[in-house]
Amino acid sequence: MDDTFAETFAPLIGLPCWGVEHGQGSMLSFEFGEPRLMIREPFVSASPSAEMRASAARRRVRPVGEWHLFVFCCRWRASASGTLSAEDESAQDRIGVAVRDFDGQRLTRFALDAAERRATFGFDLGAVLETWPYADDDGEQWSLYRPDGRVLTYRADGAVSHDPGDTHPDRIVWRAAEGSVRVP
Repeated sequence: MDDTFAETFAPLIGLPCWGVEHGQGSMLSFEFGEPRLMIREPFVSASPSAEMRASAARRRVRPVGEWHLFVFCCRWRASASGTLSAEDESAQDRIGVAVRDFDGQRLTRFALDAAERRATFGFDLGAVLETWPYADDDGEQWSLYRPDGRVLTYRADGAVSHDPGDTHPDRIVWRAAEGSVRVP
């Protein structure tokens, strides 16, 4: 059993998620814990896109949780009470229904099967999110941002990092996740 996962997920058990959103592509985000305002100040962008430059020039303020789960670059399946709600390639309206189903549910369990490179997030009102890698990708499946500034990231190749969020990408320490984890 990998203690990093157990120690990181244990404080999340019993917390309701909120602000659940579907982003671009297969991206999903979940907020947990006390809300706070995240303020991104305007900056000058060198992007060739006028839309990107205009967006960068605006201040962004949004509520975020103490904990933030960001799912990206992976396959996923959402179910509610044992019935498939949506998958990463489902139609937008179907994904929207699945996202709304998660909102407000308490995380009750986390499981990782390192051999299969699959993670399962279970919730108290029957919602379940399963993630696994794309067949041709070795990118990051998901990251959990912690209140202490550390980030637990799980990659498609089964590697895990648990570094401060401001660590330069070249300095992130990756190691193989081993065995299976189940919290609680």
